[in-house]
Amino acid sequence: MPPVSHVVPLTIVRRDRTLPFPGTVTARLNERVQAVDVIAEAETAPRHIFLDLARGLGVSAKEAPGFLVRQKGDRVEMGDTIAGPVGVARRTVRAPSDGRIVALEGSRVLFEVRGEPIVLRAGMPAIVVSSDGVQTVTLEAPAGLVQGIWGNGRQDFGVLRTLGGGPAARIQTDMLDINLRGAVLVGGMCDQPAPLHQATELNVRGVVLGSITSDLIPAALRLPYPLMITEGFGSLPMNSAAYALLTGNVGRDAAVDARPGDRYSYQRPEVIIPLPAAKQADVPDDVIPLAKGVRVRVLRAPFHGAVGFVRDLPQKAADFPSGLLARSATIEIEGLGNRLIPLANLEVIQ
Repeated sequence: MPPVSHVVPLTIVRRDRTLPFPGTVTARLNERVQAVDVIAEAETAPRHIFLDLARGLGVSAKEAPGFLVRQKGDRVEMGDTIAGPVGVARRTVRAPSDGRIVALEGSRVLFEVRGEPIVLRAGMPAIVVSSDGVQTVTLEAPAGLVQGIWGNGRQDFGVLRTLGGGPAARIQTDMLDINLRGAVLVGGMCDQPAPLHQATELNVRGVVLGSITSDLIPAALRLPYPLMITEGFGSLPMNSAAYALLTGNVGRDAAVDARPGDRYSYQRPEVIIPLPAAKQADVPDDVIPLAKGVRVRVLRAPFHGAVGFVRDLPQKAADFPSGLLARSATIEIEGLGNRLIPLANLEVIQ
């Protein structure tokens, strides 16, 4: 089956939000949540360290226990005094972090460092439709959906704004001004780091592009906001279907989930645009067979990014100028007419 990329004006988006390990789900079944709401929380496993009182206080191991000002089981905050002060220099041993005194053994203290809190946010306005109570929450909402090819691993939520110039325009620093602060920006292509850094200065909530050049990947991974691309690396315009959907929703809130894709769970980097449920919508299909009339996108040159419809599926393999013999489909591409494209170079767009 060909891969499926969802570019849907209105569908039912159902997404699992999962803690990295069991904790506590705070959201209730059928509760309506907003993007920033905490729906589950957990705490990382504590770690343990030994504190050497004799060395820290500059006294003998025999004398050290006499300077303790805390007892076994006491909870302390970072910087609290555990032992001391001693001498003219008033040497002390302080808690290296928030935690608990687990055990006292001679001149040594076994200290438990409290685990780091982890909060799981909804990421989009939605309804809680199911939960296992300890780790996973399933959210559901009517929304527009645009899936991409690659993301830098971050997530955020903001108002959609366009950078202008069309799906093939290269974004420049002069396209970004104070009016775009806090927005999710939609543009064509990027081949230099300056606009990405300018977006950081504006505290944008996300950037969605057709492509970036491969040399920008290290910089993209360091960005504090989510960056998603829909086509790939190089100088590739955003496909017309995705660009039309995104720019048609300018002014609406959008959630950008730029986490890397997972072919086994069908997870893709994506933009979710919450919409009022004005009409009946369905959950999109993860598997769609090629058939006449199915909308597809071309994944390789010379028609990379072109969107069209399947008009024929020849039974025999076609001979291409490269010398390859491959099963193909006749695709009607807007403005180009019918073209024979190898099946391996096609992706279904729903």
